Amino acid sequence: MKAYLAERVLSSMRCGVVTVDRHGAVTTLNEQASRYLRVRFPVPEGTACRELFAHCPAVAHLLLDALDRKTLPDRAELELVLDGERQVLIGFSLSQITDAKGAVVGSAIFFKDLTLVEQEREREALRNRLASLGEVAAQLAHEVRNRLGGIRLFLGLARRRLEGDDEGCAYLDRAEGEVLAANGKMGEILDYVRPLNLDRVPTAVGGLLREALESTLARFPDAEVAVTWALAPELPLIPVDPERLRDAFANLFANAVEAMGDRGTLHVAACMEESSVLVDAPGKVDIPGLRGYGESLSPRLRVDVFDSGPGMPPEVLRRVFQPFYTTKDHGSGLGISSAQKVFDAHTGSLDLRSVPGAGTHFTVRLPVAEEVVSA
Repeated sequence: MKAYLAERVLSSMRCGVVTVDRHGAVTTLNEQASRYLRVRFPVPEGTACRELFAHCPAVAHLLLDALDRKTLPDRAELELVLDGERQVLIGFSLSQITDAKGAVVGSAIFFKDLTLVEQEREREALRNRLASLGEVAAQLAHEVRNRLGGIRLFLGLARRRLEGDDEGCAYLDRAEGEVLAANGKMGEILDYVRPLNLDRVPTAVGGLLREALESTLARFPDAEVAVTWALAPELPLIPVDPERLRDAFANLFANAVEAMGDRGTLHVAACMEESSVLVDAPGKVDIPGLRGYGESLSPRLRVDVFDSGPGMPPEVLRRVFQPFYTTKDHGSGLGISSAQKVFDAHTGSLDLRSVPGAGTHFTVRLPVAEEVVSA
């Protein structure tokens, strides 16, 4: 009876649980742990910990290291890369399992997938940064644009004085072009930091993707890009701001074309999937400072964009979502970060995987209905 009760308690727990014995063999693994860590369930008896978690060796290291440690982390976080592609953040605690005499006979890890919570924290941090940056940028843009307007005025007066001097006027034309370019950059910065007000309408994203790609390729008339499509049939209409979303996908496509050096293969796929989303889960008891979140499976539209470019090295991949960061000679560094802002405003997500020499893969997930998460 006790064994049955322990088994039911273990299977009903909402956190992942893994235990190993003194020899490093897995003795317990519940269904939540199996789902989080992508391992088979149930685990065959006597399976070595290092063998079962070969795809995420950090978990095996934690469990085996805990067997001989005197102090163990009680509330720690660890970022895992599963199957070489999916990044998850887990919050965990480690414990030693002792016998009646106090001798250590095993170790246990209790953990929860915090990926969705961390993504919501990042969205909240982004909103706060943009709000602060927006106030400063608006004041700065006002001052700079006033002075740029004054420079254009004096350039116009100088052009009158140099009428008939073709060489002098050519220099003035170049100067005015630089002024206009600077004014345009200020506009890009203001657009980025300004809060988004979405005008949502039911939209067929398949058609929107084709429009975004057509407009992108029109910007690169010399590009030789082979495009393949894999759009699932009967994709639902989803509530989005079509103009904003079209621009966001156009930014991803432009990044791909530029990365490929105007020659390569671009693959675009779209389908429906059931994925975990973070939902507000307030408790019935009003406790000051309490913030509760829960996970729920929800249908989402998934869009994948693959390119055959050179991929990104790790040092670039770490910074690619930072505003104003760019590796290009000419660029604002706002393309990908602006796209991320649009997807976040739709309560969606943008994930990126890239391997040097193996291209880059963007994955966008969008809700099929409007979702609101309390921040």
